[in-house]
Amino acid sequence: MQKATTNPQELMQVGAIVEDEEEKKEEEEIANKIVPFFKLLSYADGLDWTLMAMGTLGSVVHGMAQPIGYLLLGKALQAFGNNINDKKATVDALYKVVPFVWYMAFATFPAGILEIGCWMYTSERQLTRMRLAFLKALLNQEIGAFDTDLTNGKIITGVSNHMTVIQDAIGEKLGHFLSSFATFFSGVLIAAICCWEVALLTLFVVPLILVIGATYNNKMNTISAAKMLFLSNAATMLEQTITQIKTVFAFVGESTAIKSFSACMEKQIFISKREALIKGVGTGMLQTVSFCSWALIIWVGAVVVAARKSNGGDVLPAIMSILFGAM
Repeated sequence: MQKATTNPQELMQVGAIVEDEEEKKEEEEIANKIVPFFKLLSYADGLDWTLMAMGTLGSVVHGMAQPIGYLLLGKALQAFGNNINDKKATVDALYKVVPFVWYMAFATFPAGILEIGCWMYTSERQLTRMRLAFLKALLNQEIGAFDTDLTNGKIITGVSNHMTVIQDAIGEKLGHFLSSFATFFSGVLIAAICCWEVALLTLFVVPLILVIGATYNNKMNTISAAKMLFLSNAATMLEQTITQIKTVFAFVGESTAIKSFSACMEKQIFISKREALIKGVGTGMLQTVSFCSWALIIWVGAVVVAARKSNGGDVLPAIMSILFGAM
């Protein structure tokens, strides 16, 4: 029997291949790893945290204004209903409600300024540092990375589109999220105080609306990410073709470039069709469930008022606070 001989160079090559595969797996795991939301705020300094605290306060106050407005509207309508034949009593009852409307107006104005201004300003400050860190990370890469993974299209997409998405996430949209959060929970509290029967029924209906809305947003976010990927590939193809236009003409590669670009565009068109379908179906389902919920809750509210367990001035804010807060 002949004894198998091993070449040291072959062993070194096999070892290098195994190491490269392990490095690629590690890079893929890092790339696919989901970054926690608080990591987006890593570039915030003391002033940014102060601005975010002020923006949070403004968002909460601004969000609570809507349910409180419905509550005051219900009180005003109840003042008309209880004193429909007595003008003086109606005016006296409205005098008790109107000052609170003024107070809410004066509180909402600075709250809105804080909500939008602080969140937008701090997001711009953090994004400036983030872009600088992105540039430093690019400059620290090896030269070979720019020929394989870091194409011009991906770099431009990362600087423009991805940074814009991050700015929206830590800026104005975060303020709107906190405002909507405050609107919902203050609406639930006001509805429970005004008419607990209607509030209890509404809490059973709202999760269905939330599930439809969450599913719709999840589908749209997935499609947006896929569209951005194909758009980045198309931009890379177009930029490489224009940059190497002489080489393309020399090797008669016009048709190949057109086919590659058309393939990316066809994929994007297909995804756009799915986006249109999902957007239409999602919007229709959301509106259908919302109007059906309105009909059911108003009917229950009418039953409660007819049984003299509550009045219209309490049922109206209970219905509107939760439904508009959930939507």
